[in-house]
Amino acid sequence: MARLGAVIAAVAGAAALALLPAGAASAHDYLVSSTPAANSTVTEPVPSVTLTFDDIVLDEGGHGALVQVTDASGRNFETDCASVNGRSVTAPVALGAPGSYRVTWQVVSADGHPVSDSMQFNYQGPKAGGGHDGPLAKCGKAVRAPAAQSKGAQGGGAEQSASVSPTVIVIISVAGGVVVLAIVAVLLVILLGGRKRKAGEE
Repeated sequence: MARLGAVIAAVAGAAALALLPAGAASAHDYLVSSTPAANSTVTEPVPSVTLTFDDIVLDEGGHGALVQVTDASGRNFETDCASVNGRSVTAPVALGAPGSYRVTWQVVSADGHPVSDSMQFNYQGPKAGGGHDGPLAKCGKAVRAPAAQSKGAQGGGAEQSASVSPTVIVIISVAGGVVVLAIVAVLLVILLGGRKRKAGEE
């Protein structure tokens, strides 16, 4: 019985460890919506760009978020630094000529890790500003869009980085836990069956 208990405890511990990465991986903030919406076409004036995440964004003393809004030529159109309000990050803008605009961000997620990504939208409204070369110096270092991107699963269609999504990691972790629990069941059947055969022989 002592050996059986030790085996069960060891395998149960392995199952618990297999499930741990799911919680850690899902801690990074990810974009759930934006205004303007990703891949949308906007015909009205756009005074600001707002990004909403699944969890709070850390303000870091007013420097917890960097947002750049650029046209196809790389010219910037944000007019001030981005502000953080709970799960939302907003950057005031004065967009230029109609065309495609890219929103690139870097935020500090609720778990303290920086998260960066980007999305695009099409602007067909009136020209509100001429833009400027490069980001605003007072807002911190420039942020760069991830080198590898794939179309996101969220309704807005935001582009996501090439890293594995938290949902996939959760599924893999849970599947691993189920496999480990199945191994526990098999071991119990083998050990208990052996004990019964031994008792019968005696």
